[in-house]
Formats: sequence, C-alpha cells, structure tokens
Amino acid sequence: MGNQVNITGVGIVSSLGKNLEEHKKNLFSQTEGIKQKRFINGEHELNSYVGAVESELEVPEKYQQETRNFKFAFLAFEEAISSANLQLEEEKDKKIAICLGTSLGGKVLGQELLYSFEDNRLDMSNDLFKKRSLHYIADELIAYHGIKASYYVISTACSASNNAVILGTQLLQDGKCDIAICGGCDELSDISLAGFTSLGAINKESPCQPYSTGSGISLGEGAGFIVLEKNKVGKYGKVLGGSITSDAYHITAPKATGEGAGQIALNLSEQSGVPLNKVDYINGHGTGTRANDGMEKSMIGKNFPLTVRVSSTKGQTGHTLGAAGIIETINCILAIEEKTVPATKTLDSYQEDCFVRNQNIPKYISYALNFSFAFGGNNSGVLLASKDTPEATFLASEDIHMDIISHASTLESLEDKSSRYENISKSFSKIRGLRYTDFSPSPKINPAQYRRMDNFSKMIAGTVAKAIERSSLDFKKIDLNKVGILFTTPSGPLEVVEDIEKQIRVEGYHQVSASKFPFTVMNAAAGMLSILFKIKGPVSVISSNVGFADGIIYAEEMMKNEKLSHVLIVSASQWTDFSLFAWEKLGYDPEKFRPSDYCSTLIVGNSSEKREARILGAEQIKYDNKVRTNEEIKHDLISLIEAELSIRGITFDTLKGVVWNANKKTEEKEYDVLRDWLAALDIPVYSLDELDFSSDGAGEELDYVLNKEDLKTGHYLIISYSRFGGLSTVLLEKI
Repeated sequence: MGNQVNITGVGIVSSLGKNLEEHKKNLFSQTEGIKQKRFINGEHELNSYVGAVESELEVPEKYQQETRNFKFAFLAFEEAISSANLQLEEEKDKKIAICLGTSLGGKVLGQELLYSFEDNRLDMSNDLFKKRSLHYIADELIAYHGIKASYYVISTACSASNNAVILGTQLLQDGKCDIAICGGCDELSDISLAGFTSLGAINKESPCQPYSTGSGISLGEGAGFIVLEKNKVGKYGKVLGGSITSDAYHITAPKATGEGAGQIALNLSEQSGVPLNKVDYINGHGTGTRANDGMEKSMIGKNFPLTVRVSSTKGQTGHTLGAAGIIETINCILAIEEKTVPATKTLDSYQEDCFVRNQNIPKYISYALNFSFAFGGNNSGVLLASKDTPEATFLASEDIHMDIISHASTLESLEDKSSRYENISKSFSKIRGLRYTDFSPSPKINPAQYRRMDNFSKMIAGTVAKAIERSSLDFKKIDLNKVGILFTTPSGPLEVVEDIEKQIRVEGYHQVSASKFPFTVMNAAAGMLSILFKIKGPVSVISSNVGFADGIIYAEEMMKNEKLSHVLIVSASQWTDFSLFAWEKLGYDPEKFRPSDYCSTLIVGNSSEKREARILGAEQIKYDNKVRTNEEIKHDLISLIEAELSIRGITFDTLKGVVWNANKKTEEKEYDVLRDWLAALDIPVYSLDELDFSSDGAGEELDYVLNKEDLKTGHYLIISYSRFGGLSTVLLEKI
C-alpha cells in the first residue's frame, strides 16, 4: 500500500447538489441540473441554459460576503477533509499541499471593481483587492485552518482541476508532501458567458447534448476536492497516474484526429501497466460541440475496444470550466463505488456503440479514466482504480538534473528600459510603472499568427523565441513530445480581460470580440507557445505572487513524470492602469515599488552538456501572515533555507550570495523580516536596487544572477515572498 496514492476524502458542490450524497443521488437519477437563467449587465441581458448552483451556500459568518467561487471551494474542501477524517490543525507534523484548479478565481469580483474604477468610484475596500486574485481562495483556506502548507493554483482553463489532481499525485510520490488536497472551482461569469456566445459555442435551444447534435455547450459552476494520502486505505479507490499533452494546433479547437488526447491514453497505460482494453469506463470531456465530440469519438475509436463504456456528465452539470476535471473525476469515483456507468443526458436515441445514453448501465468498474481538454490544445487525463485492484500508483524513478541551457528576458540590461519600455504615471496613483512597448515580431514566429495575439502573448512569444535561438536547439531534430512548458504568472493577461469586460458593459453579451476572448484565459499565452513552436509535451500554468519560484517545483515534477528532455519555464506579468490603483490599495510603497511588465524564459535540459547554470532545487511555504509574528516568519524562512541546503549538502557560509528584490516593497511583514535578516548576514546580499523595478513575481531575481557577468560562479540563494503570506526559495548554481 505504500506506493499507492489513495483517495481518502471527497467533497463536491454542483448544480446537482450541495454535497456528495445529493450530487450522487441526482447524478444517477438523471436529474436535470441545467436550466435557463437570465443574466444582466447594465442595460444588457442574456438568457442561457446553465448548470447553476441553486442550493443555499451555508458558510461561516465571516465568509458571508465572499464570492460564490470561494463559497463553492470552501464547502467542497471542508466536506473532503471531513470525509477523510482529517483535522488539519492537528496535522502539524505532516507536509500538506493544496492543488487548486480554477479558470476565474476572483475575476467576477474583479469585474465589479473595474467598473467602479471606470466610474471614478474609488472608495473601495482594500480587502476586495486581495479577493480578486486567482490564488486568494487557496490563501484563505490555509488561513481558515491556521496551517502552514504549500499550494499550487493551476489555471489551464477547462483542464485545470484535472491537472491539479495530477500534480498532487506527483508531489505525494516524490515525497514533497504527506497529504495532497486537490480540486477546483469556478462560478458562472459574464466573461465566460459572453465569450463562448461570441464563439458560437453555446447551445441556445436546450441544455447541452454531448456526443449528439453538436449544438454547443451549457456552462455550469461548482467545486470539488479529493484528499490524497499514501498512509491510509482509500475508501474511494486510488489514482494510478496522470498525464498532460498539447495539440500544438489551435487556440480553441482540438486537433480533429485526437493525437494529443490519444497520447494521454498511451502514457497512462505505460505508467500504470493497465492495458487500454482493461479500461472499463471513460468520463469524456463531452462538451456538446461538434469539434470536441467528434475528436473524442475518433480518438476513443482508435485507442479503445468497443467494450469500454463512455459518457459525459456535462449534460447534467454543465461545463464547469476549471472545476470540470475534478467534478468529473468525482463522477468516476462514484461510478466505481456504485458499479454503475452514469448515462449521457441527450435527446439521441440508443445506438449500438460504446457511448451510454439516457439510461445508466450496471457495470463492475475496476479502472476509470477521466479526460479534460482546454483552450490552447491542453489535454489531460487521470486514471483511477477501485481499491481492490493490484496496480500501484506510478512512481517516477528517474533522477534528473535541471540545467539552464539558455535564458532570455524582456529587460536584460538597464539600457533596455529606454528601447523597450515607457514610463507611465497616473493622477489617481502615486505609483509609477514601466510598460513594455517592443512588439516587433521575431523572424522565428509566423507573422500571421503573431498579429492575432494579444500584447501579453506577443511579449512572451518574442522572449521565448530569443531564448530558443540562443539555445542552439534545433526543434526540427528533437522529439517535441518530450518538451514541456511550465508557465507562471502573478497577473495573467490583464489588458485583454479588461477590454472584454468593458465591451460587455458597453455593447452587451452578444458583441464581444470572438478573436480576443480566447486570450483572456490564463493559459492562452502558453498554448500559443506550443502552437508557434510545435511543442507537444505537457503544458501547465500556475498563478502566484512568487510564480517563478513555485513554477520550478512544478517543472521538476513535470520533467520526472513525463520523462522530458527539455522544459521551458516561462514567467510573465502584465499591468494596466487599474493595477496601479490596486497595488496602492494593497499597500505597496509608491516610493520604492515600480511595477514592470516582464517576461523571463529559461530553457532547461535534463543533464545537458552545455549549460549556463543548474537549478538545484526550490521550496515554498504559505501561511496566514496576519496572525504570524515577525519572529515566526523569520523561523519559517530559516527552516525553509536549511531544509533546501541540507538536501544538497551545501552549507550557508559557502553561498556566493543571497538575492532578493527590495524594490517589491509592501507593508507586509515579510519585507521587514527579509530586510532585517539579510542586513545581518556576512555573505553578499543583492537587493536589485540598480534595476529599480519589480515584476511582482515573474522572475527578475533569477535573471539578475544569470545576466550579471561580474557575479562569481558558485551557489546563489534566491528568495521571494507573497504579499498574502508565503516564502519561496530557489537554489541556483552559476556555472
């Protein structure tokens, strides 16, 4: 049992129920969870069939004013840990990881704040700006339970929570945590409704009918979490493995032949040792669109026998975006438990094929596979098994070295400021910023594709092209199925998101730009990288205030578990005028903090002969800094550093320097702790004062070490902090 990742707890909120029992009962009774609902934005309205959560959301008094998205996540999280008999406050000796998938996070609240800002109503509460971030939900779950934990907020649109389960499984297997709590959440939003309407992807006449008419999707909302542990019997079965691929084909449409999705099935079979002809049940992505459903039918027909049973449960719950993967993983768990395949709810009559329509069928299920697909051609799959199956969970045994063979960034020298940036100041904020302006296309990029991209994606694509060129890698000669992309961002594509939100308000739900909308999701830029450079390996995205550091941890798991030869670690941030106002509300120091659009790219090879530097490791910890004292935070920092150095057999006094960005000055305790502790050190400290800017988490600290030629070779410790309570470190060897 020691090598099995067991599912010990489950929690869910959906249009079918406010808890697991309600959801299960209504799932198998074929209850209609999708109904027509009216949405209003100013003078504009939209009527759409959606899977809305209509249950009363009973949360503690302190959370009554939180977003629906937070409430969904809170309730599902609490049910999951309760069903696992966990009291997190009592698990002080265990390492806990939270892996949360979401497409929206606090974006619905962010839209309200943007409208207030546009109307010059500037007396908004400071706390609201914390709640609009993508990672606030994870921060608050940690705060509520008073624990220290690590977290990874994954935002690959509709595959986000599937990818969260995969990462949680990998972290457990790698000894990075003892308990992984994995899930996802999303609420119905104007931007999703308007965007999918603009693409012509919404079924206007009825609830969606997966694998049927191809008339379009019905959006939904909800949340789900599962608890993964290795030291307990899993009453809900176990996870055998997970895998991610990229189509490298189109920003919204899947590749019709289903090659990327089919590769997921082959990868999972290889990981688990379970032949594909033994897979009993597939919960497909099944959105109800011709493009997706046609691809799935083709892919399943090529890779699975006719004996497999397939259904999509989106006909009852709607497409819950970032929560889809976890809700449908839970539906697989319930299918195993109930020995029943839940039917696809559709108007189609029965056909002689592997798809189960309108009527559940009894079936003993040993192995169930959940597929999720997303914009950017992101494919993911999770293979589950009943607890009585003999197979152990996949364990990557390969020892890897993360060698930086090339790097590039938007601002590599002080001279770059004048040629690539402009200074911006606004009357409503004391904070001044640097805005990126160099959008000249790279000869490595298809100009037609480049023109269609938003500015955030253009900045990223140009930087990555430069890193690839410097690497001397010939992408025509290496196996691009073994190249991955790990994208991190503290902000995401703010400019295009705000443009769409303003457009909804002025022109209505039906007038949103169909060409712009796909670039509003956090993984659009990463998806475009896979398309531009034909990268077909795993692509994933995380968002945090220290994304570049946390992304290294994720990239290492990606390299180990997907057997990659190379991974592109790309970090990027973007700001808008509204950001200047938000940062001031969040307590950033206008005298010291100068925000900058920024992109950093590392091309990392596994044990490469040519290298500039080697990443030796990265660590993170998150906590509630409102209740921890400066001394406690200092203790957390030193403990984190000591653990990382001891793993590598390095002593603190042999470090060539400690690097942090003192320009990222906030009123949070972490800044004072770092400043005072570093001032007392006997080794060199690099505070990046000469750079005179901060990306707020996109990696200029690491680039500083790589770019500064007069820094000696040797080991450097890079430290960054999250303004909401967290510390991250990277140990780097400069060659």
